[in-house]
Amino acid sequence: MKRILFAAIAILVLAQPLNAQVKFGVQGGFNINKFVIDTEVVDASNQAGFYIGPTFFITLSNFDIEAAGIYDVRSMEIDGESVRKQNLDIQANIRKGFDITSNATVFGFAGPQFAFNIGTTDLGEVTNYVKDWRWKNSDFSFNLGGGVRINNIEVRVNYNTAFGKTAEANEIISNAFESVEYKLKPRANAWQIGMTYIF
Repeated sequence: MKRILFAAIAILVLAQPLNAQVKFGVQGGFNINKFVIDTEVVDASNQAGFYIGPTFFITLSNFDIEAAGIYDVRSMEIDGESVRKQNLDIQANIRKGFDITSNATVFGFAGPQFAFNIGTTDLGEVTNYVKDWRWKNSDFSFNLGGGVRINNIEVRVNYNTAFGKTAEANEIISNAFESVEYKLKPRANAWQIGMTYIF
């Protein structure tokens, strides 16, 4: 799936005329997490994290390319314990804008994202039910969103959905007779609400 997405982006970019313009910006905002765990024993609740980083806009004839390197922090609460995930995200979005006035544009975008863990990996025992929690060193996700640009400022909303597990964890399920160890495969999805300033 990863190779197909990147191959599709490469084909689209190579098919464009080479009169591209490049602009630089900085984006930042908040994450509203949706932490998915495939069991009902451990309850995961949502918390807001944040993201910030530089962004490059490559203007082509039929669409734009948005490439960004983002410092991304996602905090979540699992069974009363706070868990923090810190990533360096590499994004490559295809975007299309439509002018609504002389200085305002609405736009949509979509594209893949690689996240590289730059924080703590092994969290040890984080709840009464979970032990040996470990974030993956890297994971793959997909962005889909849109927004409004007025002059040099963009307001944007994005949904980032993980393809596959974001972490590995072992859960202990106890009953009256025995304790059973169960392998969890958590995924960290997020709504992202933010702004971009384009220089």
